[in-house]
Amino acid sequence: MKCSSFKSVDIKRYLFLMIGIGLIFSIFVARLVDWQVINHEYYKLRANSSNTYFVNTDPVRGEILDSDGIGLAVNDTGFKVVIDRLLVSKDKENNLLIESVKLLESLGNSWVDILPIGIKNKKYYFLDDKESQIGVLKETFNLSEEASAEECIRAMSERYKLGASFSPEDTRVICSIKYNMEKNGVLYYKSTPYVLADNVNKDSVVILLEKSEYLKGIRIQATLTRKYLNGNVAPHIVGYTGFMSSEEYEKRKDTYPMDAIIGKAGIESAFEDYLRGRGGKRMVQMSRSGEVINISEKEAATSGNTIFLTLSSKLQEVANKSLQRNIEHIKRRGIRDCESGGVVVLNVNDFSVLAAATYPSYDLTKFMEDKSYYSELAKDKRIPLLNRAFSGAYPPGSIYKPLVACAALQEGKITPDETIFCNGGYNYYSGYRLGCMGVHHHAKLLSAIAKSCNVYFAELGRRLGAECLASWARKFGIGVKTGVELGESSGVLAGPEHSKKVGSKWYESGSSQAAIGQSDNMFTPLQLAAYTATVANGGNRYKTHLVSKITDYSRMNIVKEFGAELVESTGVSKENLDAVKKGMREVVLSGTARDFAHYPVEVAAKTGTAQNSGSDHTTFICFAPYEKPEIAIAVVIAHGVSGIASKNVARDIMNIYFNIEN
Repeated sequence: MKCSSFKSVDIKRYLFLMIGIGLIFSIFVARLVDWQVINHEYYKLRANSSNTYFVNTDPVRGEILDSDGIGLAVNDTGFKVVIDRLLVSKDKENNLLIESVKLLESLGNSWVDILPIGIKNKKYYFLDDKESQIGVLKETFNLSEEASAEECIRAMSERYKLGASFSPEDTRVICSIKYNMEKNGVLYYKSTPYVLADNVNKDSVVILLEKSEYLKGIRIQATLTRKYLNGNVAPHIVGYTGFMSSEEYEKRKDTYPMDAIIGKAGIESAFEDYLRGRGGKRMVQMSRSGEVINISEKEAATSGNTIFLTLSSKLQEVANKSLQRNIEHIKRRGIRDCESGGVVVLNVNDFSVLAAATYPSYDLTKFMEDKSYYSELAKDKRIPLLNRAFSGAYPPGSIYKPLVACAALQEGKITPDETIFCNGGYNYYSGYRLGCMGVHHHAKLLSAIAKSCNVYFAELGRRLGAECLASWARKFGIGVKTGVELGESSGVLAGPEHSKKVGSKWYESGSSQAAIGQSDNMFTPLQLAAYTATVANGGNRYKTHLVSKITDYSRMNIVKEFGAELVESTGVSKENLDAVKKGMREVVLSGTARDFAHYPVEVAAKTGTAQNSGSDHTTFICFAPYEKPEIAIAVVIAHGVSGIASKNVARDIMNIYFNIEN
């Protein structure tokens, strides 16, 4: 019984083994029949294929939000027209470009047109305000500086082998596109898709999709487009994106494709490495006859990080509107040279920028959508593209005096109770008299700050000397860059060092002039706010910053956080700082800022008027609340004459910050 049982098991095993082998051979035979008989032509095509291309896919750019998470630069679904040049035969490419451009224009869409040459009545001409682009064009084609627009087109036609079969209008279209391809390094690399239009309106998409059926090589691609919500809020801060220049590509070609979009200004540029996601790669296999055999995803695109700013959109909007309203009011009073200004609001405890307004400004949304808007801005003599809050340098006037007081007290050049006699003018230097705004008789520190006595501070300037005063100024953030992430001016500190640099003679009397905020002194609103915040918080100067944190795209995970970063402690004692702050409080109670004497929150301040060519500048600094400071504000209105305007701007900002009804 046992033996027969074993034999039965062995037979079953052999049977299963034979069936398994048979199945395997059947599969092989089936595959061979499929390869060699059923799909013979298909696999032959693939076997003969020797062209494999890798195409980059778009990354997802991170977003920029304000301190409350309100979007300033976000992503919106958009559409772009792409030419897959791999799918277009060489002899048909030019006609495809012409037909595609005509179709786009007929639907009200613009296309990427960088050629600084226009055409009218079949005659070519150079576009206005395009001198630099025209120069680059002539250099690219080895043409003389005197070359005409006609000669430029002729040289381009020769290089791109256009012949004489195209109309002047069509020739210009092809030249513009091929020139852009060449500038971006894709003209001779057909595997790189070319973006013909980067922001197609949604109403046109269906029509474009239908037409693309016979325009072989044209593809409508859904993409994420940059959208600037409320483009008037902080255009100088947020910045904008654009295609890389050839110079930028040379620096980034190891990690960026030629047609990449990058940050060109503001936070978009400063935090490019965080904002930019990483593009993916798609493999395209093609036959020798040009047919696509297979497309496969090799690397998925990844998202960039999201930037949270320290700015409050609410506070920023108020600063913008108040600055504009007060400047326009001054102009209506007949002071025609009053056209610009800046204001900065800092958190005194960590120097985060809560608001930074500039006037005149511009609309970031319009800047990105209207190609002619940039030309308008560039022609504007008021220079609206300049970030005056960070890079506009102005003589400070009397708002410099609290800093001078700090330096003189700490250096032992004065005590709070020592008096300096003021008879209405400072006559220490032979042949030179510095006028005062009043006759203050025996002035002490408190009254000298409150009444802004020029004689008192001119004497402090003489006792300190310009170099000593400049050294103290730097400790408070004056005459040095404050560390903000965007471009900023370091300003100008008056003294022998600067005079030597610019080739002028320094006079001893300059120390007294400098101490009242005149001479060569030129400071930015950001520096003035940093100095005010340093006084307010007890003498610690921190690095100014605009970014509070960086998260991943989902905003769930923190990548990096930013907080108080101490640059230096001024070394001014608490006793001396308290004396100066008491003087600034007295400015409000009995001095030149009595407008705030009954303000619901206790304010310490200093007003200023700075002489210069044209009408006087008006300046104002303050911090609040007086006992436990939270914010510091610096306002500069160029040629503002009356200090009431700069004080109004600060009041409007504090009303919102402290939730005070007008």
